[in-house]
This record gives sequence, C-alpha cells and structure tokens, in this order.
Amino acid sequence: MLNLLTQFTPFFVLVLLGWGATRARLLPLEGIGALTVFVLFFGLPAMLFRLGASGALHQPGLGWLLLSYGVGGVCLMAAGLWWAQGQGLSRRDGGLVALVIAFPNTGFLGLPLLTGLLGPQAAGPVAATLIIDVLLLSSLCLAWAHSRPGTGSGPDEAAARVNDSAWHAAQASLKGALRNPLLWSMALGMAWAETAQPVPAVLDTTLKLLGQSATPAALFTLGAILARAQMQPVATHRVVAPKALVVPTLLKLVLHPLLVLGAGRALQHQGLNLPDAGLLALVMAAALPSASNVSMLAERERADVALVARIILGSTALALVGVTAWALGLGLGPERAAAG
Repeated sequence: MLNLLTQFTPFFVLVLLGWGATRARLLPLEGIGALTVFVLFFGLPAMLFRLGASGALHQPGLGWLLLSYGVGGVCLMAAGLWWAQGQGLSRRDGGLVALVIAFPNTGFLGLPLLTGLLGPQAAGPVAATLIIDVLLLSSLCLAWAHSRPGTGSGPDEAAARVNDSAWHAAQASLKGALRNPLLWSMALGMAWAETAQPVPAVLDTTLKLLGQSATPAALFTLGAILARAQMQPVATHRVVAPKALVVPTLLKLVLHPLLVLGAGRALQHQGLNLPDAGLLALVMAAALPSASNVSMLAERERADVALVARIILGSTALALVGVTAWALGLGLGPERAAAG
C-alpha cells in the first residue's frame, strides 16, 4: 500500500501545484488556455505519435479489449442517465452528466500515471480507449443531450423530431472527434509503423522532448483547470444536494472499472483473445477520475457547468485512494511493472 501511494503521490502533487498556482494567481486564468493548447496539440500528440510509430498500439487482442471497454462505458453511461433522471435533470444536463461519469481523464492523467505503474506496454491499450471515449460515448451522450420530446400533432411526428435532433447532434460530435489531435497523432504513428522505417533522428528527438514535457505539463494544467472551475462558479440550472453527488463519484471510481473488468472476463470466458495485461490496463484506465475537458464541453453546450465541475472535482479528489485501491485489488504494483 505504502509503495503504491509513494508512486502515485507525485502525480497528484503536480495536479495540486497547478491548482495552488492558479488559486494564488501565480498563473493567470487567461494563461490556462495556452497551457491546454500546448498539452493537447503538442505534448500529448508527440507522445502518442512516438508510441504509435514504435508499434506499441499494434497489440494482439486490441479489438476485443476495446469491445470490453466500450461495453463497460455504455453501461456506465446508462447508469449516469438513470441517476440524472432521478435528480430531475433535463436531457441536456443529463447527457453531459452521463458523459462526465463515463469519460476518464486518460490524456492528462491516465497515460503518465498508468505507464509509470504498468510500464510502457500499457500505453497502447490506455491510449486506444480514447477511440471509444471520443467517438462512441461522446456521440451517444451528446445525441441524448440534444434529443427532447417533440411538440408535433402526433407521436410519429414527435419521434421523428427527436430522432432528427439526436442524429444532428451525433453528426456534430463525430465531426468534432475527427478534429481531435490525439486521435490523429495515434493514427499517423500507427501508419508510420506500417512503413517499417525509423523516424528520422532530428524529428524523433524533437518529438521525444515534447513527449517528455507532456506528463508534467498535463498534470499541472489539470490542477489549473480544476482551480478555475472553483474560481469561476456558474449558476446551476438545478440544485443537486451535495450528498447526492456521492453517487456519480462512486459510479465513476467503482462501478466503471467493475463493468470493464466484468465485460473483459466474460469475453475471455468465451475463448476470445483478450490478454490479461491489456485488460488490467483498461480496468485501471476506467478507475481514473472524470475528464476535465467535459466541463468545457458542457459550457459550449450550455449545460449545467457547475454540476459537471463538481463531479470532476469530487472524483479527482478521491482518485488517489481509488486508483491505489484498484491497483492493490488487481495485484499491481512497482514490482509487477518492473517485471513487465
């Protein structure tokens, strides 16, 4: 337990430093956007391109791994929508709440944290989860957010209006996902690996330096984003009791990894090629806190930003304990990573 906490704590200390620097106004709120641009368009893409070019994303059983992760994510999304409806939230707010519950912070926290725990071989499955999170879950949740009961003269007309609204929302989400630099950097890296040619030394060194900067910059920026969410409160559309917010936090940190583990074991039981090491990496990815960028999406969609931000803050605050508990439960630790 102590060894794992010692290994995880520096990652969360970097998050805390970003939070503290922002709260103390050492980092202007206007500067957070520039940090985000660096991380999302330079640091993380460089890391993912090198991973793809090295062949780390070409792993046996990756398709089945993504299926198990997708099944877990869709089930969790349904649970999030069920909770949102129980709280009386609108479809727009409920869709964004479901997304923040189902979308882990893979980019800013997961890649640096889990490759440190499990070794570089975990980067492939963990990075590949972005395909499910960005293309599938985001599209489904936004489609739900934009669907609403019709006001036509009959049920058929109302249903057609709902379907049309959801379809346009899903199309917009997919178009946005296809502009995601993380997905493109992975795809380009995998395409380069297919050529069997080494990356030119100058380019590789440049990408390596950018990739090495991605981890501290991403974690520091995550802390800054969380602090900004606290410092710029947005009026909520519907007040949700603080005690009720325990549920989405538990859904994210407890139920999500359980669902992914259960789906993976079920596929393995069917005799499918689903490697244990990859499944454990995906379970740990599902145990991560909610992605901070969902709050920006909620703002763009004019949903309840304050509620989304509170879920992100709650899951992040408990993530050190949650990730450590899952690592212990799965028998992971520094010794296993070194053996891998």
